[in-house]
Amino acid sequence: MNISALPIYDCVTRSNVDALLRGEALAIWIKGLIPPDHCEHVYERVRATPLKPLPIHYTREDGTADYHPHANVSRPGVDVQLDEYFDRLTAGSDEAHPELRRAAIESIMDDYLASVEPSNQVNAVLCAPYRRPCDALFDHLNDVCGIELAEFNGRKMKFGTLLLNGRSERYDDPAACPIHVDTVPAVLFPSIKAQLGAIVYCRVPSIGGELRVYDHPLIPRDAPIPPEVDHSCPYRALKPSAGDAILINSRRPHAVIPGRDDDRLANIMFIGSSGTYPLQIWT
Repeated sequence: MNISALPIYDCVTRSNVDALLRGEALAIWIKGLIPPDHCEHVYERVRATPLKPLPIHYTREDGTADYHPHANVSRPGVDVQLDEYFDRLTAGSDEAHPELRRAAIESIMDDYLASVEPSNQVNAVLCAPYRRPCDALFDHLNDVCGIELAEFNGRKMKFGTLLLNGRSERYDDPAACPIHVDTVPAVLFPSIKAQLGAIVYCRVPSIGGELRVYDHPLIPRDAPIPPEVDHSCPYRALKPSAGDAILINSRRPHAVIPGRDDDRLANIMFIGSSGTYPLQIWT
């Protein structure tokens, strides 16, 4: 289906979420989820805190993983992300024996899970006296659909990382806005059949900052993006305002365009479905 014909829904319902999970909608766009003063407060606090670059992975045509050298993305330093371990996750997925594969993944997850509580505390303090923007989206989704925090070996994961895309003179340079998909490896969550990306925007530049969704079918889990998918492909651009939340199917190729005149700050999370409700959420 040509994405120009896909609807953008303005509210969360189970039928809208199901359509998005199936790839039959482009997005769910909730305008004004959080107020402007909340957004400005979080942005100012994040800019005043030490930040650490976040490696952004991609999968080559041969299935191996690497990191984009020009993606200008940062997050609070304590916030460990699975992206940092994507090369090890890929290697773990390739283990021939299930017990070795599981052991490789568990060693990675121990590092990640150890960061959950410190990360939650830092992000809560950054947003105080307001709640984290991701908490507002969680409550909204839970009221309508039912959602719960994902677990690994009985330990809760985290959700709602604050990611800062710094302003860039390389606006619209393909090297600075890599096309990608977001899929949790099957070896980590084998029950997840479909996945969404959810973003709550706290700062949006006036030039750049949009989310581009490319006209291509959903990419199968753990598969690379075909080489014909590049910035010359047709796309639809979603340009939110601060306070908006957007959900997309994260297995459809997409890219974040850097801002030329300002930063882009967003609270990022992923939502998975095993085919039934409640949904699972994590970062």
